[in-house]
Amino acid sequence: MSEVPTNLIDLGQYPKNDVELIAREFLRCVYLDTLDLYVKDYSSLGEDDESRKNVIASLQAFEYTISVLDGNQDFLDAIHTEAEAAAKPEDEEFERF
Repeated sequence: MSEVPTNLIDLGQYPKNDVELIAREFLRCVYLDTLDLYVKDYSSLGEDDESRKNVIASLQAFEYTISVLDGNQDFLDAIHTEAEAAAKPEDEEFERF
């Protein structure tokens, strides 16, 4: 039988509310890191690529978990709004002329 690893941080010493906030923030950071990884390494792969599908499934799981823990989609809406704004050309207003 393998030995149970010790915790890196004893979360029992902190108030429960603080631990929940820390966990939520950690999930957000991991989600953003995974999203960045997807954009850099997996978005250019074909839609049938298994590793791309796995990363997308992970992102969807993170999104679901974050929205459940937050009780809303505000964080995800802000992230996706920023991404959409960054994808638009800067001179979009001038393109209509």
